[in-house]
Amino acid sequence: MPLTGLCNESNVRLVQGVLTALVIIAAVVSRPVEVRLWRAGSLSDEAMAILLLGRFPVVVLLFAVIGGGAPPVVLAVTALAALPALALYRSTLGVLRKQKAG
Repeated sequence: MPLTGLCNESNVRLVQGVLTALVIIAAVVSRPVEVRLWRAGSLSDEAMAILLLGRFPVVVLLFAVIGGGAPPVVLAVTALAALPALALYRSTLGVLRKQKAG
């Protein structure tokens, strides 16, 4: 069977929908696992802060790629999504350290 028959519009939409669902599920399911590992001491405070703040830019990147965005647009949107994470890193790290100590 030639590949041209597999790349029709309905198959592309189906794959985009499935990938979108998988990204959302992965972002939601991984959080409790990360928290358990952090509380057990397997993850450092710095790693946990990066995981917490890095989730949004990664999800934005994946949605932009799945949506078929042009590479410059994907990079620009991802960079914009990373700005709040960079701005909030120190305060998030402080909150994590206070929570672990208290």
